[in-house]
Amino acid sequence: MEIDKTTHKLKEGNFHSNEFKKHQIVLGNSFNEKENLYYGWENRLCGDYTRTSTFTVDRKGKIYQNFNPKFYSDFISKKSIDKKIITITLENQGWLTKDLLKDKYIDWVGNIYNRKAKVIEKRWRGQQYWDPYTKSQIKSTIDLINYLCEEYDIPKNCIGHNTYIEGVEIFEGITYRSNYYKENTDLSPAWDFRNFKKRIEKK
Repeated sequence: MEIDKTTHKLKEGNFHSNEFKKHQIVLGNSFNEKENLYYGWENRLCGDYTRTSTFTVDRKGKIYQNFNPKFYSDFISKKSIDKKIITITLENQGWLTKDLLKDKYIDWVGNIYNRKAKVIEKRWRGQQYWDPYTKSQIKSTIDLINYLCEEYDIPKNCIGHNTYIEGVEIFEGITYRSNYYKENTDLSPAWDFRNFKKRIEKK
């Protein structure tokens, strides 16, 4: 497994450089194409935007470390939680809408969805169509989680679904942003939660 620690390294205004012991890994979506994601992180709030992520995994499965995992960002937007988690953002556009007249899908900002991958259809949290994750992305995410659990002594316990869990912040292991908030849609139904849990906990 290779981790690119230089290409998308964020400056200190994009995270908090205080060290805390970690007990959980949280996965979320980018809701954007990779380069647009980094552009937004680096330019919002005059460069001091902190709702960033420790790692990103693009569709090709390439892993980027954006800042030291000992530090933290405002990924969940609750300091008591954020300082104790390592975060991984997957390149994924999330929910889509279908333009029946043009027979095309549109992402949440109004851009035409151009991927050739088959869109996942499942009704969940007010949406029906979802951008699929890639096999390379899933494999790299598993490799990264195995590494982080070993390096930071995080148990290989994995939540097996993407719905809200009251008190999930005390869980030790791997969770999803949608486990924290009822309105969040990441990770989406395009993710195979049961299989992912089996593959993580098997190792």
